[in-house]
Amino acid sequence: MAAAQGNIPVVFSEVLNLTTAGIGSECVKFNSCSMESDKFITVCDNTGGSTQVVIVDMSQGNSVKKRPISAEAAIMNPVSEVLALRSGQTLQIFNLELRSKMKSHNLTEAVVFWRWTAPNNIAIVTGSAVYHWSIEGESPPQKVFDRHEKLLDSCQIINYQVSADGKWCLLMGIKAGAEANVVDGVMQLYSIDQRVSQVLNGHTGVFTTMKPEGRTDEAQILCFEEKKPDQPPKLFVMEVGGDKAKGIFRLQPQAIPTPAEAGNVDFPVSMQASDGQGIVYMVSKMGYLYLF
Repeated sequence: MAAAQGNIPVVFSEVLNLTTAGIGSECVKFNSCSMESDKFITVCDNTGGSTQVVIVDMSQGNSVKKRPISAEAAIMNPVSEVLALRSGQTLQIFNLELRSKMKSHNLTEAVVFWRWTAPNNIAIVTGSAVYHWSIEGESPPQKVFDRHEKLLDSCQIINYQVSADGKWCLLMGIKAGAEANVVDGVMQLYSIDQRVSQVLNGHTGVFTTMKPEGRTDEAQILCFEEKKPDQPPKLFVMEVGGDKAKGIFRLQPQAIPTPAEAGNVDFPVSMQASDGQGIVYMVSKMGYLYLF
């Protein structure tokens, strides 16, 4: 783990300031601004009496495209110019290069969170369940699992991940804690094959793959932050769905150092894993970056 000032293992530099691209700072927020990959940033701009979707293509020198489209939310495909739009309970997918509509669907429930989990799949979270919507064919969104009771009502969904083999899902939410200004985290780990859920106490997690020592197969690894009441946070790294005969890969849980100035009000909001570097990156709400 690394976090000590003066011994920072990463170099920070500004890649893009959205306000210089003509995007109002009030639009740069959770529900209207999305970054599904390092290629595109999409913003729904409803300011100034007009409605438009702004697409920043970072692979093309941060070029900006503004389209007069009315939408509550927009998410760009991580690899291609395919745009998904949401207005109320209506979802639409467009191929911008071909200027054509690919699919559309009207849900019976409001969408509380959505994101691309793969170039050909969108995950949709409603108040009661999680759906997967393939951009291929004509099929509507398919229900994957129901939200656990601990992730209902006052729980805000902030992320959703699917393992590389498509067999495991992780739904992440936050809600007000028992103490003032404290935000609790709760996650639902779901096995598609076994159709069972496990609730984890924590705010964020991510799937990755690796070949454990002495094995030739790829292991599906879950990394997540565990935060139980009145206990310090810990990092867990463990294999999911492994063959017991080959041995289940698991690392000893590690305590996560928390800066004194963060107190008990800071919490992680995002976690990413680099397969090539073997590093897990975690960012907190107050802007602290952790490397494991």
